[in-house]
Amino acid sequence: MKISCPKCNASGTLPEHEIPESGRFITCPRCKEGFTVTRPRSESNVYRVDTCPSCGYSTFGDEPFSACPKCGVVVKTFVERQREEQLLKHNQELLGKKHTNGELTQPLPEVTTISVTDIINNLHPVNLISWGVAAVAVVAFCLGLWGIIGFDTVKIQESLLLESDEQFSRLSVFLHYGLIHWVKLLYGITAMAIAVMFMKRLKLGLRALSYLLRTTIVLVPMLYTITFIYWIIGPISHSISGYFINSMEIIFIGALVGVPLYLLDRYLHERTITSVVKL
Repeated sequence: MKISCPKCNASGTLPEHEIPESGRFITCPRCKEGFTVTRPRSESNVYRVDTCPSCGYSTFGDEPFSACPKCGVVVKTFVERQREEQLLKHNQELLGKKHTNGELTQPLPEVTTISVTDIINNLHPVNLISWGVAAVAVVAFCLGLWGIIGFDTVKIQESLLLESDEQFSRLSVFLHYGLIHWVKLLYGITAMAIAVMFMKRLKLGLRALSYLLRTTIVLVPMLYTITFIYWIIGPISHSISGYFINSMEIIFIGALVGVPLYLLDRYLHERTITSVVKL
């Protein structure tokens, strides 16, 4: 409790439990004036306790108090707040059990709260990059699997035979039209494994993801270039506009994929990422 000297008005604090019922005589350290300090009377004895209901501090019945000397909680306020919470909980239980047309309604569903900290943690760049890589992995895997399922060597050979009198072997057909589907399938599996490792913030995942990005930067334009070469050596007529369009397509796709992945690869080595990666 707060006390003050009646002569010089010097003020200070004194724990309430250290003041007996009869009062305590103290001497002012400034003016040396002696005076008696009495304990303030509580509004109701029901709020004077010897054990704090909040922190558990106890005077073992010697000196009851209305404000905890340890944590400072006001007993009356604490008890009234507990009563309000119990009353609110009781009203909610009654509302959940309210009868409707003679039948009990279902209890009110609990509302799941999501803290701002959880949202921020989930939006960490490591998580965002991992989710993006996982999404690309799923798309690549599905495209590769769909292409493998729908790949028919006989039909492709028959189609090529109609365009040219030259007979293509099964190996040639696979290398020209079937290999790309297996590349997509394996790429999807590899990217998904790397995304999981990176999500777990493993150093191996960071290194593997960097290699995957660099490989993709080279692989995408290379595949388009191979397709362009097959088009050139194919048994069909070619035009200058065809050469130009295919060349520009390789440059455009290479830049469209390569530039963002290059910037992402550089970002992976910044402290925002490396500071959370486990050794």
